[in-house]
Amino acid sequence: MSLPAEPQGIHPQLSRLQESGQSPPGAPKEGSLQYHQLPVERVERKEVPPEHQALKTTFEGLVQRCSAVATDPKTRRKLEDALQRLECLYEKLREQALSPAILMGLHEIARCIEARNYQQGLLVHTQVVSSSSFSEVSGFMPILKVLMTIAGKLNV
Repeated sequence: MSLPAEPQGIHPQLSRLQESGQSPPGAPKEGSLQYHQLPVERVERKEVPPEHQALKTTFEGLVQRCSAVATDPKTRRKLEDALQRLECLYEKLREQALSPAILMGLHEIARCIEARNYQQGLLVHTQVVSSSSFSEVSGFMPILKVLMTIAGKLNV
């Protein structure tokens, strides 16, 4: 039993095509690949439910009030970051993914912010965080604490 001296390709025609720089039949020709940009889909977001709209209004209002008087670059960066992080909260509100205890705590924090009683808001914040699942609140509770702390320092 003798083996051929040179290994033969399984498909001799394909070997010849590859050597000549051609593509196999049906395969896209080299250089003819075109990249198509897919149309940008607008993602329709549901609104925050009406019963929680006050949270969004209050928290965004606090960011705006702080931004209006903040001059320190570090504080301004934190405030810019706050809007993005609050979006995590709004998404959970849209999905109705928060427990009643957290929702009650958030509404109480919002009332404290409206009354400009940031110390009481921070106390409520601590109660909510300590009695909640970390994964449920970790996306937005830290930034609420930062916001109330900044608001207290800026006296807004």
